[in-house]
Amino acid sequence: MEGLGISCDPEEDDECLQETLGSDEISNLFEEKGPSMDEVKAAFDVFDENGDGFIEAKELQRVLCVLGFKEGLEVENCRRMIDAFDKDGDGRIDFGEFLKFMENTIC
Repeated sequence: MEGLGISCDPEEDDECLQETLGSDEISNLFEEKGPSMDEVKAAFDVFDENGDGFIEAKELQRVLCVLGFKEGLEVENCRRMIDAFDKDGDGRIDFGEFLKFMENTIC
C-alpha cells in the first residue's frame, strides 16, 4: 500500500482507508500506461483482508462500504459481483481471476 502512496495504521479502523482512497485516488492509482504487476497485487491485497489469497464477499463488502459504494451494503450484491468473475466457481476471486478482471477493465 505504501508503494501506492497509501499508508494506514492497521490498528486504526477502516476510516483511514476511506480517507485515503476516494474515487479520484482509485482512478489515479494506475497511470495511463496501465498498472504494473506490483500495482495490481497491491490492489488485490487491499481487498484480501485476511491474506489468504482470495477475495470473498465479506472482504469485497468491507472495501465497497469503506469507499462509500451503496452496492456494498448488501453482501448478496457482493456475491453477485464475485460470481461475474469467478471462473472456477469456488465463490471467491483468486489473484488470477482478479488479474483477468483488471486486464478487461483497464485495457
